[in-house]
Amino acid sequence: MILAAGLDAPSVLIVFGAMQVMTGLAYGMPMPVQPLKAMAVIVITQRIAPNVLYGGGLAIGIVMLLLTLTGLIGWVARIVPKSVVRGVQFGLGMQLASLALRDYVTADGWPGYALAAVAFALTLALLGNRKFPPAPFIILLGVAYALLFKLDGGSFVPQSGTAGITLPKLHTPEWADVLTGFLVLALPQLPLSLGNSILASQRVAEDLFPGKRV
Repeated sequence: MILAAGLDAPSVLIVFGAMQVMTGLAYGMPMPVQPLKAMAVIVITQRIAPNVLYGGGLAIGIVMLLLTLTGLIGWVARIVPKSVVRGVQFGLGMQLASLALRDYVTADGWPGYALAAVAFALTLALLGNRKFPPAPFIILLGVAYALLFKLDGGSFVPQSGTAGITLPKLHTPEWADVLTGFLVLALPQLPLSLGNSILASQRVAEDLFPGKRV
């Protein structure tokens, strides 16, 4: 999405990371990262302008805030059966798995299959382990593989030849961008966000942290 929409990478990554840390501290537990899959597909395939993407993100935030303040989010959580939430989780998992098998595992030939096999074995070995969940180890495995075989060290050096730190840049979306982002990006995304980011995350939190109220 950063590449497709021409976003400022430090602004996206630094602010997103800071919000994840703040959310984890606020709830006292690790919070799952929920990518906006529907928005991502539209942005990447249609090359949506960054202003519209900013507006769409703000529109989703406004809608979620209104649902929370009015209590409608609780009503939605009560009327949606647990099987629907589990179905969303299962469907997204199968979709991402099929994407990986079709486009990524096969791309590197036998090293790709070997990497997938090691990741699969790690998943089975650590499945259900609350102290050492498999996901961080698999991510580290992928990072190590990329650093060893995929990345050129020169690509980390800026064109100017000197490294530096870039702070996030502030941006104020226009209301026209918020409206366009709501219609083009937020509306397709909201059903997924309600089902996966809100209800499914609540179910996962209840399963893994039964002593905490979320």
